[in-house]
Amino acid sequence: MDILIGTALGVLIAFLLSIPAIILDTARRVTNLPLLIDVHAWRGRKLTEGEIFAIGLLLQLIIGGLYGLTYTLFAGQGWLLITYLPYTILSMLIFAFLCWIVLGALVLPLIGLGFFGRKEGNTVWFETLISLMFEGVILWMLIQYYEPFYFLGG
Repeated sequence: MDILIGTALGVLIAFLLSIPAIILDTARRVTNLPLLIDVHAWRGRKLTEGEIFAIGLLLQLIIGGLYGLTYTLFAGQGWLLITYLPYTILSMLIFAFLCWIVLGALVLPLIGLGFFGRKEGNTVWFETLISLMFEGVILWMLIQYYEPFYFLGG
């Protein structure tokens, strides 16, 4: 149950972090949306502005959901090898950093966006790092606020 809730919270937080990009895209104010990976081409086809936004938002939601899922999975199984303290701010930030390394070094190259997203821009590495750090901090704050018993091992 905690894995499903962690995943749902991850997606919700990712959506909340995407609100500035949604507003800016709706107003057509900027072309490089904050905290979203702007994928300009997919499988050799140049994407339209709407497709760039949709794929960036989808990637943001998937990354957020995977962060929530994997963190609660690792915490529930006792696999937090660095801190051994589940649901603390330190463990969530370290986990976010490690997720960023896996995302940038393995996942983004596998889906064709280059090492740390370099094919899509020079700031993608920083945007994904900031996004995952915010994800960790907000998830920690939500867990501290609500303190559901299943997150605290009781």
